[in-house]
Parts: sequence; structure tokens; C-alpha cells
Amino acid sequence: MSSLKWPTIVVTATERFTNDWDGSLTLAQARVSYQYCEAVYRAGGIPLISASFTGAGLVHYEGRGWPQPSPRSIEPLKPLAEAVMERAGGLLLSGGGDVLLEDEDGFDHVREMDRDRDFWEAALFLTSLEHKKPVFGICRGLQLMNKVLGGTLFNDIPSDCPGAQIHQQSSARTKMGHKVILEPYSLINKICGLTAIEVNTGHHQAAKEVAPALRVTGRSNDGLIEVLEHPGHRFVLGVQWHPEALAAFDQVSEALFAAFVREAAL
Repeated sequence: MSSLKWPTIVVTATERFTNDWDGSLTLAQARVSYQYCEAVYRAGGIPLISASFTGAGLVHYEGRGWPQPSPRSIEPLKPLAEAVMERAGGLLLSGGGDVLLEDEDGFDHVREMDRDRDFWEAALFLTSLEHKKPVFGICRGLQLMNKVLGGTLFNDIPSDCPGAQIHQQSSARTKMGHKVILEPYSLINKICGLTAIEVNTGHHQAAKEVAPALRVTGRSNDGLIEVLEHPGHRFVLGVQWHPEALAAFDQVSEALFAAFVREAAL
């Protein structure tokens, strides 16, 4: 366990609708895998789970018992994001459903999306950048970082990237799925001390065109982006895999969380 002071880490959550006793879709839960919280605890931080606060929930349930209108931009959420991040040491953007900050031609709307979560996390992310707070984006978190700063996504790897290796492993997340090659002298290289690592994998979206502010520092063997960093900040790191599921026994994953929490304690 870290001997540093215990910084508060905002951990973003997914909203899920559940059935009430009468079978109606009136209950919603803000949920996040305990593995995120456990990894933060083990690194010496205090996780603070943050719901979206914004109302409409999953887009294919929009309007069922929720207040309207749903937010249509980031700006109305900035004051609340300021209040949250003012009290926090860092931001952990967790995994989850597809990122959809705006409609795109050909997007598969059958998949799970939450426009409200996108806007709330975007507000938290931009606020963290403005206040030089460390940010750790995991899977969906990397994708959201890239999208918010002006990048684009492959909306479905099997459809958009013929010949790509498997990026949704059928084995448990505690198992490794493929290799990632890291750029020398990058932030993640300095943290891990390695130029190649083994990771798990469970995503069907991926970064396509990289936002101008970000730098690619890790790719899988098929060339897909696995790590993004913001050179203008001391710790803004996105990884496409799920280190929270590995941190209890994998030295690389443990080192990533330790470095993140250490920065949040400064």
C-alpha cells in the first residue's frame, strides 16, 4: 500500500436501467466494477464514484420516466464538473458502452450508448485538463478522450478494420489477450520500463484519427491504437485495455495505477 496521502479519485460510472417491482423501467443504477475501486485503493487513493447527474440515461430508453430536456452540450455541465474536480486529485474515466457525442452516419444504434454520460465525462475531462489534474482513461475512457479533443473512432473494429486481430477476447478479463508495443521515452514506457507488454482486451470501438493534442504511444500488432498520451500534461494517459482487472497480480497494471495515484497526490 502506498505511504502517500490518500488523494480522492473521481471514478466515472455507467447508468443501468432495472425493473421496478411492477416490471416498469423506472429504477436506474450508477454502477462501476469494484475492480476500479480496488485498484485505486491498492495504489493509495480513495475512489469517489460519480454518476452522470444529467437525466435521460440510455438513448433507447430516453423519455421513459426521466426529466427532459436531456443536455445537448457540455457547457451546462461545466460548473458542476468544476465543483467536483476542485475537490478531487484525479479523474479515472472507466470503461463501458459506446461513445456518442454526436450522431454519425452508419452508427449502430442497437449497441449500448449513453449521451448523458458522454457529456458529463467530457465536462469532467476538460475541467481536469484546465486544472492540470491527472487523468487515466481506460478502454471507453481512451475513446472519449480522443473524441472530445477532436479525434475520431472506428465504430466497430470487425466491420471497419478487416483483418484486425481479435479485440474482444472470449476468456476472462484476468487473462491476457494480445501484445502492445510501446513507444520508447513515452510516459507509459517510463512507468512500465518496458517496450512490449501483454494486455487483456474487450472492445469493439477504437481510436481512428488521433486528436491533435494527443500522441500515440502504444499499438497492437495489427496497428490499432492502444495507448494515447497528452504531451502537454504531466499525466494524461489512455489505455485501450482493462488494467483494473489485472492490477491485483500484474506488475505493469499495478504500476499504472500507482503512478496515476501518485500524481493525484501532488
